[in-house]
Amino acid sequence: MSGYPYGNPNGGGYPPSHGMGNNGYPNHLSNSGYQSMPPPPVPVYGNDQSCASLYGTGNPSMPNNNYSAQPYGANQMPGSSYGYGGSNDYQTPQQYGGQMPTPAFNQPPQQYGGYGNSQYQAPYPPEAPSSSFGGIYPNISTASNPPNYGSGSMAPSYQPQYQQQQQPVYPQEQPSTILASLEQRQGTVIPAANFNAEADCQALSQAMRGAGTNERALIDIIANRSNAQRQQIKLQYKSMYGVDLIKQLGGELSGHFKETINALFDAPAYFDAWSIHQALNVSKEGTLREVLLTRTNSEIREIIEAYQRTYNKDLEKEISSRVRGTDFKRMLISAIQANREELSPQQIQQARQSGIESVIDRNRARQDADDLYKAGAGKWGTDEKTFNAIFSRRNYYQLRAVFEEYKNKHRQDITQVIRSEFSGDAKDAYLVLITCIRDAPTFFAERIYKSIEGLGTRDSTLIRVIVTRSEIDLAQIKQRYQQLYKRSLAQDVSGDTSGDYKRLLLSIVK
Repeated sequence: MSGYPYGNPNGGGYPPSHGMGNNGYPNHLSNSGYQSMPPPPVPVYGNDQSCASLYGTGNPSMPNNNYSAQPYGANQMPGSSYGYGGSNDYQTPQQYGGQMPTPAFNQPPQQYGGYGNSQYQAPYPPEAPSSSFGGIYPNISTASNPPNYGSGSMAPSYQPQYQQQQQPVYPQEQPSTILASLEQRQGTVIPAANFNAEADCQALSQAMRGAGTNERALIDIIANRSNAQRQQIKLQYKSMYGVDLIKQLGGELSGHFKETINALFDAPAYFDAWSIHQALNVSKEGTLREVLLTRTNSEIREIIEAYQRTYNKDLEKEISSRVRGTDFKRMLISAIQANREELSPQQIQQARQSGIESVIDRNRARQDADDLYKAGAGKWGTDEKTFNAIFSRRNYYQLRAVFEEYKNKHRQDITQVIRSEFSGDAKDAYLVLITCIRDAPTFFAERIYKSIEGLGTRDSTLIRVIVTRSEIDLAQIKQRYQQLYKRSLAQDVSGDTSGDYKRLLLSIVK
């Protein structure tokens, strides 16, 4: 077990990422899935059409560059997972009346706050950052000066001495007219430049030496390393000192600060598996929706494997026996088959060159829209199986077209259809899917808001969302939060947390 409660030395870590295309289409920048899963040949759109990969890695990818993600390997052991349960039910924001915004192709980036300047995300090679609104078709900037990806600020007393390295040179590409109107997704945590695991271990050991603990030193290091780098730190620490870093930290820390540190050091597949296990034990349907309906095909496969290794149980059987509600249970079981339709590499290239419509089957979308009508509004009662079959199998681009065709022909938005045909957990699950198809950062902004509104804070939900989105699209989540609630995410996090816990979360949110 080597001090890891999960007992799995082979778990991978993502980051998946997301992007939302224009004309209302969600975008899928590939390289989704955990680091142990190889990316598709052309890592632009990705080949997993679930919510997590919808927004891409935040890295503009170039055609014909066949990059490979680096797995942890023998010297990078994934971490242990700890107790992160807690959730609350999702509700579509009243600001949109149950509908997410749908930008048009010719709308400037200012409409959504002007996202861009996507930053390097491990483990993929750095490329030219984007400077305009987009996601599925990265808009590669022609700027000659790459951004400075620093290693995070640390006080001189515990800052490791790194050997300076020259910043990488980014490939360049002239953006097309389509590329210029689309958005890049990016996290707030990026891999530290000039990373030195041994120096970090020395600094962490020094921070825990003596009677007290230098929590600020811990925060400055841990919050400014990617998950993959944290896995290296854990292995290096045990090699150097013969002590499990997570156990030693556990003896020094407490409360939600400790919980957040553990979450940051946990390999993502195992963190998700732990969250699901906790949710099943205490009937936290919101957590199940958040995790199982927003991860990519490859991530789902990794979660299933992590769940089996950790608990020696089959996740599908667990869901079948523990989840209440036939329709909701059916949706979750469909999701964990990890069998959503995916774009082929050829389709990815085609979409880059000719636009999203070139990879959409409009005739099929019209047929699906008619089938949904006949299964719902067009009959007495509801044929739930038809809804589940279409929502669980079609890729997100195709589903977007289905929603458009339904509204064009039947004069009703798909959210209205779901609200009238379903109730309870199944209704909420469909609304999660629809929101993610249209704009995943909005869904996660709402999750954070619901975790801190009112009396008390649902800290496990707050920690889980901030940590799991920190290398994916937390920058966009911050912007959506500001737009929806007229307050900054940092302001609300600061108002609902305190002490080192607050400082750590704010260091991630930035």
